Amino acid sequence: MRRWTAALALTVLLAGCGGDQTGAQTRQPAWQGGASAGPTTPAALTPEQAKRRYLAIVEPYNTALEKLETAANAGKPWRTVRELAAEVLRANEAHAAALRETTWPAPARAPMAALLAENDIALRHWRRASKAADAEALLREIRAAAAHSGAEEAGTVRAALGLPAYREG
Repeated sequence: MRRWTAALALTVLLAGCGGDQTGAQTRQPAWQGGASAGPTTPAALTPEQAKRRYLAIVEPYNTALEKLETAANAGKPWRTVRELAAEVLRANEAHAAALRETTWPAPARAPMAALLAENDIALRHWRRASKAADAEALLREIRAAAAHSGAEEAGTVRAALGLPAYREG
């Protein structure tokens, strides 16, 4: 059986909940001060709110990645690793949606966009990994996803939010 270790240098980001805005939006007529005809953009998070939100969003994704890495490093059967790749996919999709839904402070917006662009590429490979027909295809797709882990971009996001560098484990 192939060693999975080389394929799993996955110091990526993370998943969680997006902000849900419920409730009816009321619009005032322009003559009453409601000149905007469309919904308003939510205010950006404060730096402290942004830190907490980011960490909450990425935690489930990081956990799924670490679970996959542990199983692969332990030499678990490839079908088991494939199931874990499907969990990573689900966590990654949720994570990406939540990151996109959040109105980040201005210094974090460009790094976040770069992170999400890289993550979109990785998602394609996680989808393929979750459906891999054999160990070779699984390994190939995990390696491809790892090549687009977004680790560098995530580091830039963390710095923009005033968070320390990510440490696995």
